[in-house]
Amino acid sequence: MRFQLTHKLATYLLVLVAMSTLSTANLLGGRAIGLALVFGAASWFSDPGSRLHRWLERAALPMRLVAVAVFALAAYDVWSRLPEPDLTPVLGLVLFLTVYKLFQRAANRDYLQIYVLGFLMVLAGAAFAQSFLFAIAFAAYVVITTWTLILLHLRREMEENYLVKHSGHAPSHQVGVARILSSRRVVGVPFLAATGAVALLICLGSAMTFALVPRVGAGFALGGARARKSLIGFSDEVTLGTSGFLSAEDETVALRAVLPRLARIGSDREREGELDRLYWRGTVYESYQKGRWLRAHDEALRTQIQETVGPFLVREPHTNPPGEPPANLAGLVRQEIDIVGVAAPVAFALDHPIAFELPPPKLGALAELRLVPRWSGEVAFQNTGVDGRLPDPTGDLHIFSGAHYVAYSREPFGSLRATAGRPMSELPAVLMQPYLALPPALAPRIVDLAHTVTASAQTPASKIVAVMSWLEKTHEYSVDLAPHAGNGDPIETFLFHGESGHCEYFATAAALLLRGAGVPTRYVNGFLGGEWNAVGQYVTVRQNRAHAWVEAYLGELGWMRVDATPPVRPSTRMNGLRQILDSIEFFWGRWVVGYDLGRQLDLARHLERGVGGGRTGAAAASRRITWRRIGVGAGVGIGLAGLAWLAARRRRALTAPRAQAFPPLPHAVGRLYRKCLDRLARRDLGRRPSETQREHARRVSQAGVEGAAAFAELTALYLEARFGRAAIDETRVAELGRRLTRLGEPVESSPAGVRAA
Repeated sequence: MRFQLTHKLATYLLVLVAMSTLSTANLLGGRAIGLALVFGAASWFSDPGSRLHRWLERAALPMRLVAVAVFALAAYDVWSRLPEPDLTPVLGLVLFLTVYKLFQRAANRDYLQIYVLGFLMVLAGAAFAQSFLFAIAFAAYVVITTWTLILLHLRREMEENYLVKHSGHAPSHQVGVARILSSRRVVGVPFLAATGAVALLICLGSAMTFALVPRVGAGFALGGARARKSLIGFSDEVTLGTSGFLSAEDETVALRAVLPRLARIGSDREREGELDRLYWRGTVYESYQKGRWLRAHDEALRTQIQETVGPFLVREPHTNPPGEPPANLAGLVRQEIDIVGVAAPVAFALDHPIAFELPPPKLGALAELRLVPRWSGEVAFQNTGVDGRLPDPTGDLHIFSGAHYVAYSREPFGSLRATAGRPMSELPAVLMQPYLALPPALAPRIVDLAHTVTASAQTPASKIVAVMSWLEKTHEYSVDLAPHAGNGDPIETFLFHGESGHCEYFATAAALLLRGAGVPTRYVNGFLGGEWNAVGQYVTVRQNRAHAWVEAYLGELGWMRVDATPPVRPSTRMNGLRQILDSIEFFWGRWVVGYDLGRQLDLARHLERGVGGGRTGAAAASRRITWRRIGVGAGVGIGLAGLAWLAARRRRALTAPRAQAFPPLPHAVGRLYRKCLDRLARRDLGRRPSETQREHARRVSQAGVEGAAAFAELTALYLEARFGRAAIDETRVAELGRRLTRLGEPVESSPAGVRAA
């Protein structure tokens, strides 16, 4: 392949790989990437001298004005979003400038600017990527960057060195740069393969450095967590027809959880049944207003977080009386959870969460993730500053990039489970009033319907059964709903005029009907079920499993989950390939994105146990010492072997004939050039390993020996024949041979007594 085409192709591959790193981090939309690909492909034909390039040169001023306008729009977009950090406008500007420079590439500086812009894209992708696909794109970027930088250096050397005088005595002689750039002999497959292998070795060394060098927190470089796209349904307000409807086709992973109990189940069928009964509790809402669920923000309902030596215990004032001993964690279900695709700072856990355990803060982090109480048993995350102070717990955490923690819940593997509570007679009215309140604008016929449905029920539990039975008989589940029209209450339309709805409508209808019948309720958003990954032994929960249900208070039985939605969601499974890919994603998030000092110490302990073989006492110590000696000995041996190899290579380079440094040319100029090199080597003027041919000719000229000017001309002819593939006149070569018969001999001085006539 021609050198110029190789350099051009490598440049475009670098830009393509850099754009792919942004795609793996979901930093740019499909429209921006698509436009960049289309215009980038069109820029391929904008070579210097082409018709398109000449047209762009004539339109240089309008194009510069467009670039300035795009820069101004990006700056305004960033300024308008402050103080919220958002890199999307900046990355859009970088992408635009990259395509702009692809159209304008003419000189070496244009290519260098393209490489810098590509590096900025990779840098942004590295800061935000949470997919293992970034690792593949980054490895490709390292290889292609190695190619492009070497090719750029060679091109610059060609353009700068082949258009100058070759010596002070020789006449100016130019070598055609275009001919050299079009040569197929400058680079080839062996060059690309060798440099690619070196780049892959660099990647391997970088991975080893990443694993072994002590880790520090991201606060040194980034200052805290990173903003991500929010998920509908987990904010301070939920509007009917949003979360359950819009996320039905979204297969983005929301969280992954390791549940030892599920791993111990031997039957796949039994495990699938247990998976369908997993309720991941998230946000809780108490107040309903015309199609919207809101948080009451009532301090009487504030969740209580009790700090202990171990996990943080979660309590509610109406379910856990003061002075009650801490819960026994031994009988609870343990979940190790990784939040990966939810921007809301919600501490998800299986229903019903009792305690949470956070990992220690990262070394060097400027912010620490802490638990803060919300309302009605809900717990959220918040960042503390370097002084350890918590911000306003009522405020939202706008910057949240996921979390890793452990949760403990009461036994969730049952269709109906309740936590311990207190009788209604022992609770202050202020605690239950928000859970019984009906909006003033609620249609009276909804309350009448509640009385009719529960007319024969005497206890709260029987009223729950009556409401669920009535909804099951009269309504069916569907996500194919038309948007609600008009100013009326959508739940009134659902109860009296509609026959289908999704989980939000069923949960809201159940909550309002039970409140109308005198049963305290609250609305809960979370996820239902999950997919078992047999490769990684964990559960994957996707955003299309967003679900809503109700919790009803039953006195001493406490809060009980009430899911009035018909069970029509089919159980889905990942096939073998998807399980492998998802396991790689899980490993990437756990051991690369979340790799910190704690993970590094865990890895060291695992390696130590593997080397020690699980032994204890003197035997384990002796085996560790033996392995240490073996490792040190192997390292010293490898080091000595490497030094010996370098010394031998250096010795061969110094003693080898200079003519062998260049493969011979089947041409008279090549034979003459090799003969001259041998002659100069015998007179201590041989070419040094660090010298180019032209530098060698210049040093011979400076030595003041015979034939220096002719040798400079011969060097120019040799380079022209070797790299420019020019046809050399044999007559000229023969003439140079006659002038070089005394090459390297001292210049004879004129006799002292001789005078010019």
